[in-house]
Amino acid sequence: MAEMTLFHYIHKDTVLHRMDGRLKLASLLLFSLAAGFASDLPDYLAPLSVLICSVLLAKLPFTVLLKEMRFFGVIILIVIVVNAFTFPGDPILKSPFASISRQGVIAGLRFAGRLSIVLLVSTVITGTTPLTRFRDAIEWYLRPVPFVPEARVATMINLTFLLIPVLLDSFKEIRNAQNSRCGQLRKNPVKRMKYLVFPLLGQTLRRADEIVNAMEARCYSEVRTKATFKCKKTDWFLLAISFAVFLFVLL
Repeated sequence: MAEMTLFHYIHKDTVLHRMDGRLKLASLLLFSLAAGFASDLPDYLAPLSVLICSVLLAKLPFTVLLKEMRFFGVIILIVIVVNAFTFPGDPILKSPFASISRQGVIAGLRFAGRLSIVLLVSTVITGTTPLTRFRDAIEWYLRPVPFVPEARVATMINLTFLLIPVLLDSFKEIRNAQNSRCGQLRKNPVKRMKYLVFPLLGQTLRRADEIVNAMEARCYSEVRTKATFKCKKTDWFLLAISFAVFLFVLL
């Protein structure tokens, strides 16, 4: 069964794939902060435009990624609807039972913009960076911090990044297996979730146990050769674009 593309590393030979992992993490932080500070429409359009160009520059399958983000679209729609009916403010539509407020719709759209920015920047970073570079970059940032085992913490974060796509793949596999057995015809949503959540949890725990056993079989140790880094001019230029987007949103 084909794996999902979302949050997976996709091997290509592009400028973003060759970018230094440390600067990619810095760009991830800058775009995440920009999403948090965004308030007006231009504040959302600027990061989203840059990130869409980054997806195209990295030669990632944009249409496939959008298709696999449908689940997050459902979450966004639910948040917009809930905010529209529960947020106090000027009513747009009013009825004896409920009313839709303008402030609630705006709050929901702001959440949609922030989540879209975070999703896109995470997709670009994970799609262009192998997990080993993630670990080396995190370890490099933690090295000056006293009393922190940087190798151990970097490995734990790296395993978290590893398990996220595993969880998504397992979800897709179990959902397709349930649909092939007409599981989508069950009218009770609790039963549908039960037959999906419990197998997903069990398979995720088994995969985590397999990863631990594989690391032990290969005599994994925190004592290893430190990674070397070399930044190019293009790397600094891409980081400067991220910083410019952050300043645009902040100011």
